[in-house]
Amino acid sequence: MASSPTTPDIAIANLQATALTARCLNAYFRLKQLKSLHDVLRSNSTAIKDAVKQDTHVSDEEATTEVALALDVVREHYSSIDTKAELEAEYRVTKGQDASDRRVPWGVAYIEAQRSHTPFFSVIVALGAALVAGNCVALKLENNLRALPSLLRKLLNEALESDTFAVISSDPSEGSLAACLQVFQEKHVSRPTYAHLVSPQSKVVAIVDRTADLASAAEQLVTARFAFGGTSPYAPDIVLVNEFIKKEFLEHVIQHSIRFLAGSSSSTDREPKKSSRVSKALHSLSSSASWTLHTITQGDAGAIVELSHLTNLPPKSHHPLFAISPITSLEHAISLVDEDLDDQATLLSAYHFGTPSTGKYLSQFVSADSSFVNHIPFPLLLGPSGPSTHAIDTGKRYTSYQFTHPSPAYITPPASQAAVSKVLTGKEDARKASAELLSKATQEIKEKKRAESIAIGYFEQGILLGLGVYAVPLLTCVGASLFYGVRAGLRRWVYV
Repeated sequence: MASSPTTPDIAIANLQATALTARCLNAYFRLKQLKSLHDVLRSNSTAIKDAVKQDTHVSDEEATTEVALALDVVREHYSSIDTKAELEAEYRVTKGQDASDRRVPWGVAYIEAQRSHTPFFSVIVALGAALVAGNCVALKLENNLRALPSLLRKLLNEALESDTFAVISSDPSEGSLAACLQVFQEKHVSRPTYAHLVSPQSKVVAIVDRTADLASAAEQLVTARFAFGGTSPYAPDIVLVNEFIKKEFLEHVIQHSIRFLAGSSSSTDREPKKSSRVSKALHSLSSSASWTLHTITQGDAGAIVELSHLTNLPPKSHHPLFAISPITSLEHAISLVDEDLDDQATLLSAYHFGTPSTGKYLSQFVSADSSFVNHIPFPLLLGPSGPSTHAIDTGKRYTSYQFTHPSPAYITPPASQAAVSKVLTGKEDARKASAELLSKATQEIKEKKRAESIAIGYFEQGILLGLGVYAVPLLTCVGASLFYGVRAGLRRWVYV
């Protein structure tokens, strides 16, 4: 079983030595590791749940859900290993086939998981993805008074092989991390490289159009904001709602918020602390010149507020505050987001509620790492934000692909090999061969014809609607006038 070495640098050096043996590449070894991890965690699920509740003050149901989903992630990783397919892929070159999509693990993955929000799930999703990809893992767990880190240190060392996994309590040196894949769920990295998986801390915005299903939108947004104490990085920081349906939408929001605002009956001993946290958050929002704050309702475990006359989006929030602000149009919402973002910056996520065409329009013009139309995937509320520059996995958050890097192997020459070899080897007339290459390359590209049908987008719909409202009645009047005018003229000149 694993034991923590004396220093972080020694721990990582030992893991690098194991990685060089390629021990973790073996599919059956990875299956054994994941099976052992799942067995140890499920056998201690009750203790883990209690530790999560003690450290994060979530409800019993939320802690149970966190443990269950984390165990499911390990199970999915185990099921994803196909030993027969991996063996065939390994010997493709032997059989004369290219392995153009071949990927290999980094060797050692260093993980710093977030501590304040779903800490158990956050550790397991990163650890599971690293293991299934074939990496050794160094996991940072600080020595503190929290219950979960000490429990995880014991259980993970029991479950995983000592030369492939290590728990460290302090930061390693930059030199020892140079050859590692580095996972940071809370730490800000100003200039991340390809060797970093960094969870961004950007804002999340929801836009509710007048065409939306207000009851469904309110229920999902309220859940996303207040679940797990409002600490999820994917909780909406501001809800921009069309001013014509704001009152009706707020009625649904208040209805669905009651159970969250009152607090959990299983954590009544912590309600004064939660109430103080909510009051401090409200005070921080009220001290801004970019909006006018109006508290709609407030409970011991959260509050609903309206930010009117909004000129800038509020800051990222990790508090149970449901903030709403009226907008006059979709373009108004888009401009608020654009003016708030720096160059090349994006929202962490955007939730759009309305017709599918409205969702398509907003997803196209609201710059976000991910957009969701008419739904919020609730598994997204657990764990860290998805790493920058990677497509998000709403369930596992990390994939084995992210813990590998490309290392293709080719045995088949490219199609241009014969033509280029005539020039470079000089075995035949190089000048003639190069002229033939140039002649072929300078041939005119055949233009692809545009389809005759015209796509009807958001603006085209507006134009057609305007024509229907104004042009049709006008043409009807003109047509009727011509008809009766011609008939009157005929009566006067033909029948006289």
